[in-house]
Amino acid sequence: MPLRDMDREQMWLLPPTLDELLPPDHPARFVAEFVDALDRQDWAEMGVDPEGDPLGAPAYHPRALLSVWLYGFMTNVRSCRKLEAACRDQIPFLWLTGWQHPDHNTLWRFYRDHRQAMRSLFKRTVRTAMVMDLVDLAVQAVDGTKVIANASKDRDYTPDQLERLLARVERAIEDLEAQNEEGEDAPPARLPEQLADQKALRERVRQAMEEQASRQRPPSRYGGRNRINLTDWDAKLVKTRQGTMPGYNAQAMVSPIASDGDTTGMLMTAVDVVDQTNDAGQLTPMMEQAEAVTGVRTPMTLADAGYFGGGHLEASRRRGQQVAMPDTARPLDDPYHKDQFSYDEDSDSYICPNGERLPFVGARKHQGSPVRIYRVASASVCLDCPAFGVCTREYRLGRSLQIGPYDRALRNHREWMST
Repeated sequence: MPLRDMDREQMWLLPPTLDELLPPDHPARFVAEFVDALDRQDWAEMGVDPEGDPLGAPAYHPRALLSVWLYGFMTNVRSCRKLEAACRDQIPFLWLTGWQHPDHNTLWRFYRDHRQAMRSLFKRTVRTAMVMDLVDLAVQAVDGTKVIANASKDRDYTPDQLERLLARVERAIEDLEAQNEEGEDAPPARLPEQLADQKALRERVRQAMEEQASRQRPPSRYGGRNRINLTDWDAKLVKTRQGTMPGYNAQAMVSPIASDGDTTGMLMTAVDVVDQTNDAGQLTPMMEQAEAVTGVRTPMTLADAGYFGGGHLEASRRRGQQVAMPDTARPLDDPYHKDQFSYDEDSDSYICPNGERLPFVGARKHQGSPVRIYRVASASVCLDCPAFGVCTREYRLGRSLQIGPYDRALRNHREWMST
């Protein structure tokens, strides 16, 4: 077949407009719509004067700089130098800037001066996407990732280690002070650098010990505060791909972006950074934050087993939300798991798979949570049962059940997940 002519020096007879170079449904247009909709008060909250200064050389318009950063975050281009290059050779960035080419220093100064205020734009971007019918809030998914702190693992200390470190620092200070006091020379007007460093370290250690004491709390299912990092007091030891390091747990809730009936990506509807080492306590707070940001209570939430907990399931049930979340702790092949015992509300008792009744016998605390105890009337009932040794091996009291405050929510969830 014949080949088309190709000429890299070909000229346009009628030059196109800048707007013709970008498809009508391109995501960059959403960024432009959002930035153009900001009013004077919004710019003032970010500390930006959208009118500029009448004196001096013309500066880049803040609408262009903000658009570059927002679209860069959307497309995973976050380096100032990469953004500078994109403003030279990528059509979406050229369109957003009006074919202007801000350099990396200009982009960095804008971000440095306004990055804290730009955080407030998160909620507004989500609401704008919802007004434009871009977000499908029928379902949302949550997950977390570990972020390494800018602190060394070697700077992590327990209370006992802090005591020993303080003792070593005190001895080092005494030795240095003794060295400076020897001889007939007058003491120096300024502390020697080494002595000043040791005194500064002593002060940091004492502050860390006070901070650790104020944060100490009884052990819980999430662990007490028994270590502190001298560089970053808020960081905890977390498991990462690089090993156990001081860090944080970053959380994100996302919902699908819909365009013409097709899913084209995900939009974050809630974000948070916590110092918990796992995800166990984060599901309900993230669901509540997503509802506060979007104004919509999403009917279905997806989460992995790291978020599993009866408290989350009970809170979701009260809120009328369903959570699809695996429970890896339950032995699925156990025919005598307590889920196989049916509850009789009239007599407040449970019926075992073989028809024996377990009435309520009392309540107590288990790992800090209240539980209700149900037990067979006599141990001989279990001893005579063919399931003895499989259902229970307790020959003195017989089979018992510990029913926690979220047992019904857990049971309903397992039944639903099995469908």
